[in-house]
Formats: sequence, structure tokens, C-alpha cells
Amino acid sequence: SMSFLAIYILYTSKSGTLFNPNFLLVILGGLFVVIGNFLKTIRPNYFIGIRTPWTLESEKVWKSTHILAGKLWFFGGILIVLCSLLLKQKNALICFVVLTGLMALIPVLFSYFEFKKQEA
Repeated sequence: SMSFLAIYILYTSKSGTLFNPNFLLVILGGLFVVIGNFLKTIRPNYFIGIRTPWTLESEKVWKSTHILAGKLWFFGGILIVLCSLLLKQKNALICFVVLTGLMALIPVLFSYFEFKKQEA
């Protein structure tokens, strides 16, 4: 919590205001970091995680996909936080959309190719 306070103080001193839409992106980036840190520990289930037909079919694919997704979400969240703190609002939003899209798409594609590789 002290880290978030320090980030908020740095952000408000840079922007000159107590609230800016970029602050929401900082919070979302932090949420991605936390979720990414826990993704690798999630066991196969139908409620939480990267639930594609391929991850639900194979425990090995589930584990490898969630290890990759955890790393992507962790580092993607850090990049979102940095972009939100360092870039102007429009550029930070573009960075957020692109990184979030990649963080969603790459694990799905990875799970498909991992499943096909396992079938062969």
C-alpha cells in the first residue's frame, strides 16, 4: 500500500492534479501485476483462468499456458503502470489497449499451438 501511495504522489506531482484518467490505468496495471503473479498457481477449473478448449482438455497445456500468461500479465502490468505514469493520456490509453490485447491473445494462441504440439 505504501508503494501505491508513493506512485500516486509521483503521479500527482507530474500531472499537477489530484486525479487524472491515467491514474485508473495505473490501478488496472497494478491489478494485472497481482493477477499475473497468481496465474501460475491456479489449478485446472471451469471458473478462473485461461479457459480455452485446449487448456481444459490437457492439464499439461493448462500449466504451461498459465505460466506464460502469468509472466505476460506481470510484466505487461508493469509496462502499463510505467506508460500511464510517463506518457500523456492518449498515448497511455493506446499503450493500455495494445498491451491488454497482447496479454489476452498470446496465451490463447499459445494454448492452441501447445495442444497441437502435444497431439503430434
